[in-house]
Amino acid sequence: MKKSLLLKIVVIVFAFVGFISVAEAQVTTSSLTGTVKDSKDVMPGASIKATHTPTGTVYGVTTNENGRYTIGNMRVGGPYTIEVTFLGYKTEKIEDVMLKLGEPFVLNVTLVDNSSSLNAITVVGTGSNPILNSNKSGLSTVVNRQQIQNLPTISRSVNDITRLTPQANGTSIGGGNYRSNNFTVDGSNFNNMFGIGANVPANGAPISIDALEQISVNVTPYDVRQSGFTGGAVNAVTRSGSNAFTATAFYLMRGQDEQGTKIGDFKIDNVQRFTQKQYGLSIGGPIIKNKLFFFANAEFSKQEAPGQSRIASTPELPYGAVGGDAVARPTAAFLDEVKSYLLSKYNYDPGVYQGYSQLSNNDKLLVRLDWNISKNHRFNIRYNQVESKSPSFVSTSRSPMSSYATGAGRTDKTALWFSNSNYFQEANLYSWSAELNSSFGSKFSNVLRGSYSHQNDPRSSESSIFPLVDILDGSGVPLTTFGYEPFTYGNLRDVKNYSSQIILQWL
Repeated sequence: MKKSLLLKIVVIVFAFVGFISVAEAQVTTSSLTGTVKDSKDVMPGASIKATHTPTGTVYGVTTNENGRYTIGNMRVGGPYTIEVTFLGYKTEKIEDVMLKLGEPFVLNVTLVDNSSSLNAITVVGTGSNPILNSNKSGLSTVVNRQQIQNLPTISRSVNDITRLTPQANGTSIGGGNYRSNNFTVDGSNFNNMFGIGANVPANGAPISIDALEQISVNVTPYDVRQSGFTGGAVNAVTRSGSNAFTATAFYLMRGQDEQGTKIGDFKIDNVQRFTQKQYGLSIGGPIIKNKLFFFANAEFSKQEAPGQSRIASTPELPYGAVGGDAVARPTAAFLDEVKSYLLSKYNYDPGVYQGYSQLSNNDKLLVRLDWNISKNHRFNIRYNQVESKSPSFVSTSRSPMSSYATGAGRTDKTALWFSNSNYFQEANLYSWSAELNSSFGSKFSNVLRGSYSHQNDPRSSESSIFPLVDILDGSGVPLTTFGYEPFTYGNLRDVKNYSSQIILQWL
């Protein structure tokens, strides 16, 4: 008894050290737990076999001296087929069991003696966990694959999914700032590690929602595996292939013809070009049946939006001839002369000053492999990347830090700047994750995980290297601007995160 207690303490301490030695270890699997008994007492030594039907992955344990069992590190989702057997008793078979991310599925089984002539129905607890039970590890909301598919979304962002948790208000969970949340995918860091911009990289869209199997939003978990947050822990796991080949595709678009052009009796003429396209493809299947599987996803978002809406003044349409800000003060002849001089004197192209569009994109790619090494060891590896950029007009800041005369700046109607003075804010994320799930008999399970995330958010420009120049009139008010936007060159937000976890559990 003393030796058994001492061993338990040693294992618990070892597991605790394993948890604490790495920051932000998160849950990527599910589990099955319960008791097996007959009409009289609990049944030690009963065999429980769980088969993941889509992939043929098999998990198995036997009950302990108290008739209890736990199968850890199981794939989320399903369906699973569970078989409970014991010598001299009828085999119980339960089908269509679905597992939730981070939540144990409780399955209590009562076996019937083969010698019994009763035709009674065996009562089996196969439902999901109720809200109040001792197996839950805190307040959580789990969104499965079917719900993700059915949920209306415009931005196709993970933020459209996490809003389903009752404690969420936008990107705030549990009343905390979004920077207090911790967002992981397959255990790897998907937070905005630099802290500027949206709550997650790539303006809230670091991964395609078509690539997600489940998302769990945890507000107050008392699970030592979940740490590194004070708001909410958002854990997502990606999809994997199965024994059946599957493929899906989608295409969404809208253009200027779907935009409103009338306000009451007033109609807007000369609507500028606008197009927005989103399209993607997912494919998965077996490489070796029941053994090796692949899944791949690609999604692209392209947008062409109006750029500078003003035009230069001309003799036919002088500055101030029409109401509003449609015609800027600089003349087309003056701006053409500036561009011609820069090309001939310095071989520098400042771009155009009117009639151009602004382009933005968000391109995602994900590839995942799953390998059933043996009955007790399962391995997966996943690579994901997103590359995106969004345009911005020339900065209104200047050095020295003082305003222009009369307060008019580079983007007021008194000026018209060249397009190559604009800049792009890029948002890129590159992530690897590898995980080995192992079972050692009916007593121990282990997770060995390594991940790498690289958030690279530089600013970029279509301009070649050239000083930024403001041409002012006699009163110090800008007429035009050209050159490389000064706060873009060398403006880097580059963060890398490495993580490794060993999570040993005594079941």
